[in-house]
Amino acid sequence: MFETYPFLTAITSGLLSLIGALLGVLATHFLSDRRKRREELTEQKLKAYSDFINSASKIIAARRLGNTENDPQELALLNDAKVRICICGDRSVVQALTEFWEHGATLEREPEILAFTRLCMRIRESLGYKAHDLFDLKISSEMV
Repeated sequence: MFETYPFLTAITSGLLSLIGALLGVLATHFLSDRRKRREELTEQKLKAYSDFINSASKIIAARRLGNTENDPQELALLNDAKVRICICGDRSVVQALTEFWEHGATLEREPEILAFTRLCMRIRESLGYKAHDLFDLKISSEMV
């Protein structure tokens, strides 16, 4: 059929090329948009995690120094970070955060310290690190 109408072959190949190019552009756009959203979510997670650790550390240090009065501004920053973790954090991180909070979140007793360690490990996993890549290090032992 196409031998008698050579212009149909040219039109068909042109249409196929156009369709292929459009599909390539759509696939590239979809993949780059998806990567951009994943990178933005990772940035939001990292910011929430670091803000939480920073605020919790300040409050815990103040408690250890004998200051039992909570700074309202520091509590607000801590709660803001907790909410952001609940919104954009992985389920395992939110679960570990809940467990840490249920134990008291002051790092004064062994269960709290263990819960905090688990929270930190879940945060690392959430950011793409291997699950148990730090267990052989003695991070919490005293430095000489």
